Amino acid sequence: MLALSHTGVNTSDEVGDTSGLIVALRIVPTRHEPGMVYARTLRRDEEDDGRRVHVAPGEQVTLENITVELEYFDDLQEPTASGYVPLTPSLWSWLSIAEKDDAKFRYLLAASRRLDQANELLIAVEQHREKVNELGDFGPAFRPHLFALIGAVETAVVTLSRAVDMATQVAARFGTVADLPASVSELRSSVVEIRNAYEHIEDRAFGTVRGRPNDSALTIFNHQTLLSENAIVYGEHRLSLDVDLPRLLADTRAYLKMVAGGERTPEAGSS
Repeated sequence: MLALSHTGVNTSDEVGDTSGLIVALRIVPTRHEPGMVYARTLRRDEEDDGRRVHVAPGEQVTLENITVELEYFDDLQEPTASGYVPLTPSLWSWLSIAEKDDAKFRYLLAASRRLDQANELLIAVEQHREKVNELGDFGPAFRPHLFALIGAVETAVVTLSRAVDMATQVAARFGTVADLPASVSELRSSVVEIRNAYEHIEDRAFGTVRGRPNDSALTIFNHQTLLSENAIVYGEHRLSLDVDLPRLLADTRAYLKMVAGGERTPEAGSS
């Protein structure tokens, strides 16, 4: 008899094409009839007792219940150094099975890639911060890590901000019953203003905003609070790198995941 433990969900119907494998799912037997063995997939929260689906020569297998959960895909991902779990692999697997709207598929994946990259940049920020603290005030060794720290902060804020922008537009573009995280409402103004300062740093270098003198413009070049308080300050806006940005990152991730796995509002576009 043949003992089967898993079934595969694939993007390709070609036998042996492992590049098209989305996920392997554990299967267990449910019942047995002459010439037919019935099975189902194991649920995510169900204990695996090791059972196999045994198939005798000449018998066929029918899967009468296949359950695929978004959380299962998340379980497969390894946390990064920050504890953040990359979202893009999970969403790609889920949307490849569940989403028929190509625009939504592309949109959510693009937003999740930006979110994941923002996390990588924040990890780099902490690595350079550790080096800066380790090297103290020895200028020649200290400055390269200081400049790398500042650069990683700039690109992390820009990348995270763009992911947040995309998240805030999901309801209008596709419809969703998920609520936008409170952190987005609370922090978005500061994120956008600081992002704009970084993206238009050539303007701020002259003490201007959109070509006009502005009292806050040059504050984007004051990195003292970045070193002493682990925070970015631009005019009246402030973002902490150890609380605000990780919170925004985690909350936006959870929101995009809810959008991907949830229902749309009745007036939303295609289903």
